[in-house]
Amino acid sequence: MPSAQQEVATPVGQLAIVASNEYGVYDTSNYGFFDEFPGSQLVEPYKETTIILKGTAVDSGKYNFVWSLDNGEAFKTGPKASIKLTKAGLFTLNIHSFDMSGKYQSTQKFTLISKYVKREIRTMNADDRDRFLDAAYKIWEYTTDEGRALYGDKFTGIHTYVKEHATASEDIMCDQFHEGSGFLTHHLALSNSFEAALRAVDPSVTLPYWDFSIDGQIIEDAGKNPSYLLEFSPIFTDTWFGAVDKDDHIKNSRWAHIAMPGLGRDDPSTTPHNSYGYFRSYWNNNNDPEVVRHMFDVCGQEDLQKTIPSCKTHYAVMNTTRLGQFQSLSPADGHGPLHVQSGGVFGGCTEAYQKFNEKWSTYLDTDVTEAEMIKGGYTKTQFTNKWGATGQRRTMFNKAIMGEYFHIYRGLWRSHMCALDGSAALLECPESCDSSKSFEECQCSVNKLKTGETDWKNMYHCLLNSEENRGYFSAVMSEDFLQEVTHMISTSSVKEGEMLHSGSPADIMFWIIHPVIERLLAAKRVDTTSKMGTTPYVKWSKTVDEDSSNWLSYSYYNLAAGANKYHPEEYTCGGHAATDFALPDKLPFTASMLASADTNHDGRVTNWEFYVGLDPNNVYGLDYVWDNFKWDHCDGKI
Repeated sequence: MPSAQQEVATPVGQLAIVASNEYGVYDTSNYGFFDEFPGSQLVEPYKETTIILKGTAVDSGKYNFVWSLDNGEAFKTGPKASIKLTKAGLFTLNIHSFDMSGKYQSTQKFTLISKYVKREIRTMNADDRDRFLDAAYKIWEYTTDEGRALYGDKFTGIHTYVKEHATASEDIMCDQFHEGSGFLTHHLALSNSFEAALRAVDPSVTLPYWDFSIDGQIIEDAGKNPSYLLEFSPIFTDTWFGAVDKDDHIKNSRWAHIAMPGLGRDDPSTTPHNSYGYFRSYWNNNNDPEVVRHMFDVCGQEDLQKTIPSCKTHYAVMNTTRLGQFQSLSPADGHGPLHVQSGGVFGGCTEAYQKFNEKWSTYLDTDVTEAEMIKGGYTKTQFTNKWGATGQRRTMFNKAIMGEYFHIYRGLWRSHMCALDGSAALLECPESCDSSKSFEECQCSVNKLKTGETDWKNMYHCLLNSEENRGYFSAVMSEDFLQEVTHMISTSSVKEGEMLHSGSPADIMFWIIHPVIERLLAAKRVDTTSKMGTTPYVKWSKTVDEDSSNWLSYSYYNLAAGANKYHPEEYTCGGHAATDFALPDKLPFTASMLASADTNHDGRVTNWEFYVGLDPNNVYGLDYVWDNFKWDHCDGKI
């Protein structure tokens, strides 16, 4: 290599480098940090990358070039080289120029920014997608202990993920990972831990994303129901994530007939589980030993209110003006309908709803009169803006009752937060049921309604815990109707597919829908983009990302002192505050996240630390970038 004295020789002219792999040249305009290192290029770890020299000195044919990395030994001569890096980070590429007689001329330095690229799963080549699917399946194949013996301490088995998600979600008092500000960082942190497990199995793999707004926009443009997704999307196919059979089991793909995690020999009995010992929500007393995916059905009807998010719904998330708004919208408009439509609600409620609808269909299909609106204290404009100009009763019922059936049923269990008198745990399930007992023998129910220990008016608030909706329903729905719908939901049995309750990580679908939220968040924060498709959205100021007071610390389950006679003490639901930990300590982060987020070096990462660690503008932070921040399918759709 040239000596320090030789490096003062006359330059041969400005050189440039262009790096590419099978996906082409990465668009460095996606991130501003490439400008911090002029001439820098992205190189993906574990991918064969071709780097070509450009410039007049190359074109002249008068010079030879010797390549070295980080002042190391020469590894290539000539105007073109192949390189494969095996870790993320910043590397210095030195290009030493010599004239044809071998006399040293100059050295130019370039920065190679080595980061994984997260791609939309349909744009991945078949080899990369198969490597991801193969690595992901190992998380279902091995327990945490078995996997760590094979792959190291970053591996985590699905049994552990499901158990930890259930534990955080199923406290009778509150849900730490949902319902308020609990969703965002916890679920993106789970994705990061899943990434660590994938890389433990195969260090070349990174977690991709499924941009389901592409599918949602296709459905919206076609004027179809959500289930139309199955007619064109490759997601639920034998080569990707599996189709389902008549029993709601995954019938093909790597995840065919996978078992539902449940209490094992080493699990304490206090681990949240249903009566059959499965890591399903307490109120989901499903006895099926396999992972259940009950698609596009809530008690016998397709939920047309939970449309697959399209460009407009994701734009609403992107156009938020405050971090708290983004936190609130991302679990709902951001991705919530995917959980509903691939989880589903079924069981005894299907027959109960059928009988209910047969009795009340004529009533539900009768429009609300203007006189009824006025009697209820609403103007016609107020009412029709909320529920439409016609078919309001049916719309109200489908949207606020059937569309929220799973929320309502869960609310009957945490009834201290919704019952009129604050009664606790109105929904009761058997303490345990062995496999010989059928689901019908072990169903959950509000027994106190049957015995007369509570009445429907006390529970009505659990059906409509929104004061606004309660006002609308009370104004135009008859008391007989409200009493019967309360009775139907409270006494009919319910099963849920995995995606709709605390055991949702058991379904591989859980892991590919949350990264799209992180991509939306990255686009909101990154310096280089401000449009979804061709439509501009509001950009946050830097102070949003720098001041933890912008974090919305809120849970539906907080109780003031004396607010509930059954729980008179003040209660704050954990997990929702900026200072609460983003993950249980049993779940590891990737090394890059831990290094960038754990600023006090205590080995733990808070919600705010994790949010800061996700900063897409920090070249030294995350070890991955997003393939792009384009939404071409949204051009003219917003």
